[in-house]
Amino acid sequence: MWVPILILVLIGSAWHPVSGRSAEFGEVDLAAYLLGSWPRDEPIFNQGSTVSGSIRQGFGAGLKIGLFPHATRRMLGIEIDSSAHGGALSFPNTANGQHHGTGRSNLLVLNTMFNLVLRYPGETVTPYIGIGGGWSHGTLLNPNIIGRNDRDFDSARAFGHQYLAGVQVMVSSRVFVFGEYRHFSANYHWDSLALDFRAHYGLFGAGLRF
Repeated sequence: MWVPILILVLIGSAWHPVSGRSAEFGEVDLAAYLLGSWPRDEPIFNQGSTVSGSIRQGFGAGLKIGLFPHATRRMLGIEIDSSAHGGALSFPNTANGQHHGTGRSNLLVLNTMFNLVLRYPGETVTPYIGIGGGWSHGTLLNPNIIGRNDRDFDSARAFGHQYLAGVQVMVSSRVFVFGEYRHFSANYHWDSLALDFRAHYGLFGAGLRF
């Protein structure tokens, strides 16, 4: 998750040299954004039983950096994207044939993704689509699930993938704002608990173009 932050620091400390090199090789887009997460309610596997689950929406933030070489006419590029958002799980705590009320846990999702992006390089408005994959961490925070060996947090790492579409609007020669939609998927497996996480993301942010 810290890779884009380190890149931001390096670019900020060497503004003019990086700007010159990027102008020769292609365009570099560096952006920060806020996101909203609207997960789909999915079945949850809990201690041998599969029950219907409810997943609450959450909010978060992220950073991304993209490179669009002149060799692709600045139409095809790659992005490194890192984000974090919250949420919560609740479900009937039916385990081993016994009902124990409602199981609950806060949920923290951390994603580090590599995206392949295809865009139309307009002068002012730049629409784009893309596909990405990478690592996702789903972390249970303060779970309350009877029959399970609960800890204050339990993290599961999984491969995640996403589809995205958005549009950039230049507000000056270097500054842009953007809006983006993503559909994200990852399958988390914790101790005696599993979830196929599926979510719609809405993003709004701003960035610099070098």
